[in-house]
Amino acid sequence: HDILWDIGYAKTWEDATLNTDNLYSERPPIEDFFEWRDERVLEECYWYGWFIDYWMEGGLMRDIFTHKITTPEHWNMLMIPGRYAVEDLDY
Repeated sequence: HDILWDIGYAKTWEDATLNTDNLYSERPPIEDFFEWRDERVLEECYWYGWFIDYWMEGGLMRDIFTHKITTPEHWNMLMIPGRYAVEDLDY
């Protein structure tokens, strides 16, 4: 179950708070899961692999998409989910 679905994919704390009554009130349509799965599952697997590499390499800062060693500024951009498009993060 995706909590973001419950709160209408809110982008701000205020919007999320307005939708807290919707938390776990109903199940999302299975078609939404299938759509997410088909579009994102490989990206999610890739991201988890990158996350494991980060910890296994002692916190070495690598670009999520290219695995090249990156700068602290670029790293900080990568750590803000949803703020930047993949194209903006090109390194």
